[in-house]
This record gives sequence, structure tokens and C-alpha cells, in this order.
Amino acid sequence: MITLFAIASAITFGVYLWRHSEDAALMEHYVRLRLERQALQNRVPELEKVPPEADRQIVDKRAKIQAMADAEAQIIQDVDRLKGDAGVKVAALTKALQDEGQRYQQLLADASARRNELKQEEERALALDRDFDERRLKSREQIELLSRELEGLKREARKANTERERRIAELNARIQQLTQQRELNSRELRADGQVLSSRATDGYLVVDRGQQQNLRKGTRFTIFNRRGGRKVVKGAIEIVEVEARMSIARVTEERDANDPIVPGDYIHNPVYSPDQVKTFVIKGDFFRYSAEELARFIKESGAKVEPELTTNTDYLVAGERSDAALQQATKLGVSIVSEDQLLEFVRYTPKFAVRDGMVFVLKGKFTKVGRGAIEDFIEKNGGKIEGSVRNGTHVLVVGEGAVDEIATARSLGVTVVDQSQFANLAH
Repeated sequence: MITLFAIASAITFGVYLWRHSEDAALMEHYVRLRLERQALQNRVPELEKVPPEADRQIVDKRAKIQAMADAEAQIIQDVDRLKGDAGVKVAALTKALQDEGQRYQQLLADASARRNELKQEEERALALDRDFDERRLKSREQIELLSRELEGLKREARKANTERERRIAELNARIQQLTQQRELNSRELRADGQVLSSRATDGYLVVDRGQQQNLRKGTRFTIFNRRGGRKVVKGAIEIVEVEARMSIARVTEERDANDPIVPGDYIHNPVYSPDQVKTFVIKGDFFRYSAEELARFIKESGAKVEPELTTNTDYLVAGERSDAALQQATKLGVSIVSEDQLLEFVRYTPKFAVRDGMVFVLKGKFTKVGRGAIEDFIEKNGGKIEGSVRNGTHVLVVGEGAVDEIATARSLGVTVVDQSQFANLAH
């Protein structure tokens, strides 16, 4: 019992102590709350001043919230726009990818075709290699054959060179012969008439030969005089008007202005003779005209043409390849003239007329009449002018130094005309 009492007393005392300590704690908490209340009451005046500042902050916050809302709306619009742009770009990229895919497929197909072509080319190359080997073998055989032929050609060329040298020697001899003959002709200038009067101012003069002396219009004469025991050539004339016993001539050349053509000077033409008909023989090949054309010019000037040389022949007109005739003429004492020398004296005129559509080519150096004057004359009469001789060319008009063009024209059957036939255009 005592034990129980002691335990009960201890428990009662403990409960008392706990309740006492709890009351003390509550009292202490009460006192602290009263102090806090008093402190809060003391802060009431101070806190009454706070609401206006808070209201301002609230207004600022609301303004910021509105700005953020506007910004959010703008951002949403920008996002929508960017989404639209991105959609367009995505569509373009999608199309580009599709096109690229199609190109890739096409390239694959092309590559396959190229591989097939390459295979075919390789097969063709192999075939060509085989063919090349065969051709090379044949070429070797042909080279050997051509080498033998070349040796033969070299032998023939040596023979041809020997023949050419012989021909050159013959031509040199002929040149010397013609030179000697020309000197002889110069010494044998004879007077076929005289100048009666001369009008130096207009280039015309009168000679003492006319129709009664068989003179024809267009005949040309060399003018000379005797001085100090020798004959001096002063110029040349061409008959333009023929009367009964005299004729009017145009001066075509005057060699020295200080030694003009005057009355009493003599005229000479190897083709013309007032009392007899001169006889000509034409031999060889000619550059400017054919033998038939030269014969026509001689006949038109009043002389005659024979086929062969005789003791009655007055002149030999010598061209290329006329060696035998030259030797015979020398033996017979026949005077020798070249094509150019003959053309200085005979009357020759074009045997053609410029017609519409005719094609002309002008070549060489034009000294007797200007190239432009000839071209104007041709074009005014309906002709055409081209730069080179070809099939379809009708007439080649030549000046000096047109030997190659003359040969080409003759090979094509083109009519060749000398610049002298247009000499009237120079006056």
C-alpha cells in the first residue's frame, strides 16, 4: 500500500509539476502575445500609410501584365507568320527534293546508258585496233611499193631537170635573139609619113596620111626624128579621124615634155605601109591573146597573115615554143616581134559588148587606164565585177603582171581582154 501510495503521490506530484509548468508556459505565451498586440497597435499608424504605395505597384504590375499580353499576341502573330513562311519554304524544299530525286533517277538511267555506250565503244576500239594492225601491215607493204615508185620518180625528176635546164638555155638564147632583133628594129625605123601640124595644148596632131594611103582609124604610130645621125623616139599616137589625104591623131605618149612632138617629125608603124600590104606569120603560144585573135587584129590594121614563113614575109610574131620559127626567121632575114610589140601598133578592139549580167574580173596593174574607170564603165552597162576567175566568169580584164590569171582564164575558156581596149576611158 505504501508503495502504491508512494507511486500515486509521485504521479500526482508529477502531474502537478506538469500542469504548473504548462500554466507557466501559457502565461508566458499570453504575456508575449499581449506585447505583440501592443506592438502591432503601435504600428497601425505606420501601416495606414502603406496602401497608396501598394496601389501604385499594382497599377505598374497591371501595365506590365498588359504589355506582356500585347507582346505575347505579337509573338503569336510572328509565330503564325513564320509558320506560314516555313510552310512555303517546306513546300519549295519538298518540290526541290522531288525534282532532285527525279534528276537523280534520270542520272542513274543516263549512267546506265553511258555504261552501255562505253561497253560498245570498248568493243569498237578493240575492233579498230585489230583493223589498225591489219592496215599497218598493208601500209608497210604500200610504203615499200611507194619507196620503189619514189626512186623511179626521182630518176624521172632528174631527167626533167635536165630537160628544164636545156629549155632554160634555149629561152635565154631566144631572149638574146629577140633583144638583138629589137635593137635591129630600132635601127631600122623607117618614115611612113610626117606630122603636118601639132596642137600641144589639147594633145592632137595632123599627119600626112589618109584614105588614099590605106590608113585606117585606130592605127598606131611611133613618132621619131633624126638627130645627130641617130633616130630618137619621141612618143606615140593613135589615128582617130581619117580623111582623104590626111588624118587626125591623138597623142598617147610623149616621152620628154622638153622635146615635144612638132611638125616635121616622122611616123612609123611596122604593120602599116602606104603603098604595100605587110605580111605576118604567127607562131607559138601567147599569154594575152590567142593566135586567132592576133591574126584578126593584124587584118583589121590592113596587113595580111600567112601560115608559114617565106622570103616574102615581113614579120614573125613569136610566142612561146616557137624556136624552129625563130631560127628560120633569122635565116630568112625576117623581122621578129613579140606579142606586146605587135599590140603597140595594130588596131585591136574588144570583140564583145558589156551586157546585163556579164561577170568581169580585173587583175594586174592598170597603167594605161584607171581600174576605177573600167569598173564604172562595166557597172553602168549592167556588168558585175568579182574578185577571182572561176567557172561562170565571162571576161578577164588584165593589166600588167597578170600571167597566172590569164593562164587560169584560158584553161576555163574565159575571154581575156587587155586594159588597152579601155584606153578611151582615160580621156
